Amino acid sequence: MRLTGRPDGRGAYFGNEEQPKKGIPVKTNFFRSLCFFVPAFFCAAVFFSFASDVHAAQAAVVVDSDLVIPLKDMSSTAILYPVEVGGVIAEFIAVKAPDNSIRVVVNACQSCGPAGFTQNRDNFTCSACGQNFHVTVLEKQRGGCNPIPVGDKNKRIESDRIVLPLSFLKQVAASRYAKGRRG
Repeated sequence: MRLTGRPDGRGAYFGNEEQPKKGIPVKTNFFRSLCFFVPAFFCAAVFFSFASDVHAAQAAVVVDSDLVIPLKDMSSTAILYPVEVGGVIAEFIAVKAPDNSIRVVVNACQSCGPAGFTQNRDNFTCSACGQNFHVTVLEKQRGGCNPIPVGDKNKRIESDRIVLPLSFLKQVAASRYAKGRRG
């Protein structure tokens, strides 16, 4: 049996008595946990602010008409433009590349289909296969696992906007790259 002195000076503890726990008082445990959780929360907030989803900036749904993309709204953060044609949803992404050109693609992968993309700074990632694409290759590469380019023949660039005609939107809505019927 081990004997230890009592802090109140009343003799000794015997092995069968509960001794007071040594260590940090409850108040200090609270502050210690704050010292862990506050920086962890801050780091998570910083991480998720850099990993933005394409769906974070979304325009209103266009129904059975040309898609008009105002140039004044363009930045390095992509904007998602959902279009409903004949009850079928197709999505387009517009973003300003580092060379100040505006890139417009269908929000679907040529190999994976309509899974869509997420944006992380200047990179886009296919939601189905995880393939990464730099913003400078959008609308430039065809075939394989790439975002589907709209191309110059399917868009009209005017002084303050880009217009995708209804005839092209119908083609995309009729393809396997459309998201499906509106729920």
